[in-house]
Amino acid sequence: MTWTEISIVSLAVACIVLIVFTVRMFITATRTLRVLGDAVVEVKQQVVQTTEHSENLMKQIGQLTEEVHLQILALEPSMQAVEKAGVAVGEAASTLRKASRMMNDSLLGAEKVVHTHQKRIHDVMEWATTGFELWQRWQAHRNAKSDH
Repeated sequence: MTWTEISIVSLAVACIVLIVFTVRMFITATRTLRVLGDAVVEVKQQVVQTTEHSENLMKQIGQLTEEVHLQILALEPSMQAVEKAGVAVGEAASTLRKASRMMNDSLLGAEKVVHTHQKRIHDVMEWATTGFELWQRWQAHRNAKSDH
């Protein structure tokens, strides 16, 4: 065989391989397109279902919004009453704060007085304790006399 014949045979084999490869590629492409077509059909069905669900949800949301609006209108007088009650509670809280401040100031004043006069208070407490003890002894002595 000459070089020319070998080249022609090689060229023929290359053409056959190229043709086989091209045919296989077309078959694969056809299958892929068929699968893509099926996927597009499924996606289209899902989009239709999603659209239907969305429409139903939108209707339900519209109904709920209308119901809420009606309930808000019905509750408006109650809300005004609650607002007035809130104002009254706020005023009461303010009054309680003032009273608490005054009580705190009074307690601080009393604490200062106690601190300032602590020695005197201590002496008074000792006298009171001593007086109570003497009274108890006197009572015990009196009871002991009356028993004889």
